[in-house]
Amino acid sequence: MSQLRASAATGVAWTAVQIWTVRLTTAGAFIVLSRQLQPNEFGLVALAMAVIGVLSLFGDSGIPVYVQRVKEIDKRTLDTAFWTTVAMGTVLAGALALVAAPVAALFDAPGLTPVLQVLSIGLVLNSLNSIQSALLKRQMRFKTLAIRGTIATGIGSIVAITMALNGFGVWALVAQSLVRSAVSVLIIWTSVSWYPGLSWSRARAGEMIGFGSKLLSISLLMTLRDRGEDFLLAGLSGTGVLGLWAVANRLVRIIQETGSSVVSSVATPAFAKLQGEPKRLYGAYETSMTATSSVMFPALGLLAVISPVLVPTVLGQQWQQTAEAAQIIALTAIVGVFVYFDRPIFIAFNRLRPEIILVAFIVAAHLSIVVLVAPLGLTPLALALLARSLVTWPIRMVVLHRTTGVPYRSVLRPLRVLAAAGVMAGSVVLALAIIGDGSDWLKIGVSVGVALLVYPVALLLLARSVVLDLMSDVKRVRCPIVLPESMTEEVRDVQVSR
Repeated sequence: MSQLRASAATGVAWTAVQIWTVRLTTAGAFIVLSRQLQPNEFGLVALAMAVIGVLSLFGDSGIPVYVQRVKEIDKRTLDTAFWTTVAMGTVLAGALALVAAPVAALFDAPGLTPVLQVLSIGLVLNSLNSIQSALLKRQMRFKTLAIRGTIATGIGSIVAITMALNGFGVWALVAQSLVRSAVSVLIIWTSVSWYPGLSWSRARAGEMIGFGSKLLSISLLMTLRDRGEDFLLAGLSGTGVLGLWAVANRLVRIIQETGSSVVSSVATPAFAKLQGEPKRLYGAYETSMTATSSVMFPALGLLAVISPVLVPTVLGQQWQQTAEAAQIIALTAIVGVFVYFDRPIFIAFNRLRPEIILVAFIVAAHLSIVVLVAPLGLTPLALALLARSLVTWPIRMVVLHRTTGVPYRSVLRPLRVLAAAGVMAGSVVLALAIIGDGSDWLKIGVSVGVALLVYPVALLLLARSVVLDLMSDVKRVRCPIVLPESMTEEVRDVQVSR
């Protein structure tokens, strides 16, 4: 257990290096781009990426997760996974290029056609490194992934900023996406010791797709929720409103990807190693949720408090309308932390059917709310979706407990972390009241300072065991990663079979 936990802790550390560096880079780029571009331009790319996001799911069909999860793997299996994924990505890219014009006409957005056609290249690029990335995650080689992600994001952001400052408008965002994908492919192909051969097995491809079909169903439903939201907003209110909504969500996602993604990227392969050991798996689930909440709750709480000042000051006055919505979306994201690791648990237990039914219900409710409430404005929409999250969270907990046995007490320590974050948020509100009519930059600086001072103390007082566990995990971090013996043999077997 200690060896796996050490590998997981090291993986989290390297993933944190990658994601935090990437987030700082993308946040800087986002600030520059948001000050140069208008809501309709962001909305146009958000709509295009929604289409790409749906097609990307069909491009891998859950095969990378299969590569991470299967107990034994050989070169023929990897070859089959790679060529199946590349074939799907290529076919989908060609199809998207052909139907780009009708899709643009559907949303009455003529400028969408060339954007979709160019971004379709990204489907091919992503297919070229999805299996290599899955193999690195399986081997817990998160340092390599961290370096790749950091360099690719940095170069993509530099290109985007340069183009935006030179008046390329929406194409700066398009270039950012494609350059990041292209650089990722170049780096990862020089980082792995396995390269695809020409072998392919129909039987193994069928097995992978069979496993992935259930996972694909869930992913499609979740994507339908998020991307369907984008489609509906674009259709009902236009790309300008979608751009405002996308930026409000982008602020929250920067925090989500900085916090939740750090642990979640390690959770699926780590949970898979604990198949057949429910008690240890439950402990890993609780630890993952607690570690994530310790980062996410204070960051989201701070955003919920200072968005009215932060958004217009940092991003520009054209985004003022997003501030109130961003506050509410941040609160919704706090609720989301409690269900963030449900899917890796369902995957580890191979109990995906209950998750499919549950997600289908949630998606139906979510999209119904968007249709009914979106015409009222962004703030009412954000409030309605927050209410939906508060209602469905307990339902998810009951389903998770009854199908996998995860104890309800798993949420107790994260709730104590939430209490500490609440104390911090209250202190920031008090500090802002004392400042009164001070400058916006002063308010932002004081808010961050108060949060940094109050949260650690509150966490130590209200959730001391969480602090101790986090400190213990930090001590477990190893650099470089030393793989457990069984995993080292597995990697060697794959290499020898070449």
